[in-house]
Amino acid sequence: MEDTVTEAVRKQYEAYSYPPPIEDAEKFLKQWGPLTCDPRFAGIQLWPEGRPRQDLRILCAGCGSSQAALIALNNPDCSVVGIDLSEASLAQSNRLRERHSLGNLELRQMSLLDVGQLNRSFDLIVSTGVLHHLPDPDAGLKALADVLDVRGSMAIMLYGTAGRAGVYLVQDILRRLGAGPNAEGVRIARELLKAVPSYHYLVSTNGKLPNDLTDDVGDAGLVDMLLHPQDRAYSVPEIMAFVETAGLIFSGWNDNALYCADRYLSGEMLERILALPAAEQWAVMDNLAVLTSRHDFFVRKPESARFLIRFDTDDFLAYVPLVRAGTRLAGVANALILTRAASHGEVVTPISRSEALLLERADANKSISEILSDAVFVPFEPEQRTKFARAVCERMWRSGHLLFGRRNA
Repeated sequence: MEDTVTEAVRKQYEAYSYPPPIEDAEKFLKQWGPLTCDPRFAGIQLWPEGRPRQDLRILCAGCGSSQAALIALNNPDCSVVGIDLSEASLAQSNRLRERHSLGNLELRQMSLLDVGQLNRSFDLIVSTGVLHHLPDPDAGLKALADVLDVRGSMAIMLYGTAGRAGVYLVQDILRRLGAGPNAEGVRIARELLKAVPSYHYLVSTNGKLPNDLTDDVGDAGLVDMLLHPQDRAYSVPEIMAFVETAGLIFSGWNDNALYCADRYLSGEMLERILALPAAEQWAVMDNLAVLTSRHDFFVRKPESARFLIRFDTDDFLAYVPLVRAGTRLAGVANALILTRAASHGEVVTPISRSEALLLERADANKSISEILSDAVFVPFEPEQRTKFARAVCERMWRSGHLLFGRRNA
């Protein structure tokens, strides 16, 4: 059964390469910036204690048509291995390798489940949009965990149950109609989409179908979303169980704002939710906001647990805060707000003037303790300063506006 499903998935990506191939990786990076799993973009989230080595050994597990090439181009000092089932996708990646003379990129056609045959360990493993297409995702994550270095980090993307409710309703219809990942299936799907009402869960909040389903783009996105032979999604509790079963630990979301109670709630309800354990908070917000059609997150080996960001001890005073790229401080109607554009809409967070003073001093060099020693905070008692900083930093971390690194870890 597993071989049958795997072969069906391979054939789909041979016929419909996804994401759509790109012709020029340099042009892509200039236009869109690095991928969110790129260590040059997410380094502080991958390793709050500091990058384990400069010449990282990187595995792109299910690299598709361009992911491994983009990461190799953007990280010339690192060695990158890209593996994929699809010969067509690897051919596209190879074209990018040749075009940009990527001597640090190695490509292999193989199943993610067979990654142990490489006989190597990796500092960073990237697997985005792959594990949820395996017949046995648990076996896939375990295979990746076995080749992750003890100080390594893994970037994963899985589909989200709440945000893809409409996708699965339409998938069910298409299965009943006998539509598969082929030209006839695409024709049937496009005909069905004409009948999808504006209030259907598939339609986004702006009243439009998802970009991959519009008539002015190719068929690969439609096939990947609605006609895939193997596809499952995860809730937050299922992600936590998935990670634990593989013997790994959850180390953070790519953007906490997706799971942030402060964005939507206040008063007693906010206090009730913030009193819950973190994973319970995230589960509540995932179900309430229904924003998350994909979960982007990081996992590590249990030996790295001491490096996780937490605010329940005074150790947080040694953290070095970094304002996330794109975050802006603005004044609106005699009030201050932080704003940041994100994939799921603008993140807006009201802040006080004293909170703004702390953020203005977050230059990615000073620790929280050093920031609090600034003359503007000295008049306050040490305990008062610590309590203030803890509250501000944790709230800005929940909102995704602040990231944190460690020193001398």
